[in-house]
Amino acid sequence: MKVIFDHSQARHVRETYDKKEKETKSAEMHRNYGRVPNYLNKFNREREEDAIRKMVEEERSRMPPGTRLMPEEERLETLKDLQDSYKEVNNTLEKLPVISKTLAMEKHKKELEDKMVRINRAIETFSKKQVYVAY
Repeated sequence: MKVIFDHSQARHVRETYDKKEKETKSAEMHRNYGRVPNYLNKFNREREEDAIRKMVEEERSRMPPGTRLMPEEERLETLKDLQDSYKEVNNTLEKLPVISKTLAMEKHKKELEDKMVRINRAIETFSKKQVYVAY
């Protein structure tokens, strides 16, 4: 048995199918089809603002009262200055004689050693990633 396929019938069937599909789509679609309603946009904006506000408050709660976070550039600059002053004090201390003959020399040596200890503590502090300073 041989089936003869008529292209005009196929075209007619396809056009009818397309026409019905178009009618159902246009009936389902309205002028705001595919748009997100304004109340949902507003809700999403408020939710994002709340999340940002919570993050800021959480960051503030980590800071000790009466302090601020030192900017990275300022922290690195201070750290470099401290390291330079440590080298200077260390060089001065190395140039002193091993045996101090006078009280003034002993006092000067003690002051330099104390200064080195203070500088070392400051270097440890400013070597941390976050440094809080009083304002």
